[in-house]
Amino acid sequence: MDFVLFLITALALIISLIREIRKRGSDSIGVVVWKYFSYYTTLSNLLVLIWFAALTFWPEHSLTQFAKNPNVATAITFYIVTVGIANYLIYGWLKLSLFERISDLLVHAVTPVITLSYWFFFVEKTQLQYSNLGYWLIFPLTYAAYTMSHGKWTEFYPYEFTNVQALGLNRVLLNGLILSISLLVGGALFIFLGKTLGKF
Repeated sequence: MDFVLFLITALALIISLIREIRKRGSDSIGVVVWKYFSYYTTLSNLLVLIWFAALTFWPEHSLTQFAKNPNVATAITFYIVTVGIANYLIYGWLKLSLFERISDLLVHAVTPVITLSYWFFFVEKTQLQYSNLGYWLIFPLTYAAYTMSHGKWTEFYPYEFTNVQALGLNRVLLNGLILSISLLVGGALFIFLGKTLGKF
């Protein structure tokens, strides 16, 4: 099971990268790859890939035991599920070619669904703690800091709401605050769901 999920996630990332290379324009392959791994969607899928890889190939490793912690596993699941939800709320109306639609579905729908399914059936949920919510923000806040930092020098912002040059620092910081609060609320609801499911 873990190996199959690893393969599906790897395939999703590879096809999505091919999509970006195909539409690269004047950018070099190296620049395309760097930009590709500058998206929160890509990094969230990569987290899932690493998680499934650890479960598949290094089940007894200490880091894998850490990844098996219900709070860690639930955080990873929450990241990828919010990626899927946010994408269809913000970009679901975009018209895409068949190949673009397939690659979009893989990283924004297939990976979230298989990860959520794995979490639903195989992750112990009774140990989930609301006190860990603050730790859940480390990944998205680190991503935000990285995006704003490199954007100052590269003028590349993966998402419009992070574009300091276009929106101004105050607006971007406000966007970040709103997103952080939304993630905390969503995370709390996710933990509540998990703890409720854990009773059955």
